Amino acid sequence: MFKLRDKIKYSKGLTLIELMVVISIFLVITTIVIFNYEGFSSTVSLQNLTDDIALSIRKAQSFAIGARGVTGNFSNSYGVHFSNTGTAPKDNLESSSKSFLMFSTKSSSEGYVAASSGSCSDGTNSCIEAFGIVTQDIIKDIKLNDGDLSFSPGAYLDIIFTRPNPRATFCYRVSSVSSTCDAVSSSISRATIVVSNGNPDNEKIKNISIQNTGQISIQ
Repeated sequence: MFKLRDKIKYSKGLTLIELMVVISIFLVITTIVIFNYEGFSSTVSLQNLTDDIALSIRKAQSFAIGARGVTGNFSNSYGVHFSNTGTAPKDNLESSSKSFLMFSTKSSSEGYVAASSGSCSDGTNSCIEAFGIVTQDIIKDIKLNDGDLSFSPGAYLDIIFTRPNPRATFCYRVSSVSSTCDAVSSSISRATIVVSNGNPDNEKIKNISIQNTGQISIQ
């Protein structure tokens, strides 16, 4: 009787075929994960950049309609400064395809002009916070009125909010020397920031659209 029990006990376990099936399934799943990791990582990275841009614009809007003031001045407007050319890092106090920044201005008819010295948040210039894009992602394009108005290479777009109105004002400038908005700015009712994963072989695109009503949407 005892021998029969021992025989039953030691006969339990995986057969060689079952073990091979389990290993095969594991290898298939591992292969799929490895080959799709780069695409998954790229998608997550692009989505994070899209969210960061949308949140920074919303943050400028909340600063404008809230109780924030710069050096005691509560009448300032707040905006986000964009460009789609160059690769200037955020420490350069300028926007590019790899950086953007939030700033304050005394007038909604004036855009951001990079200071020659200092840094963001040190109180010496209008820059409040700089954002650098450290991944492969880039700001690929900026569209005005869904492309009806052309955005010249090397130009700048400032999306500005003025207390107490949540509406957005657009300041388009071809030159970075003057803070005065170009005349076409008053014709802009919608701006779209186009971001890309920077991979020409498998490019993925996201759009952040800002209406002059202050509505922000991601597509």
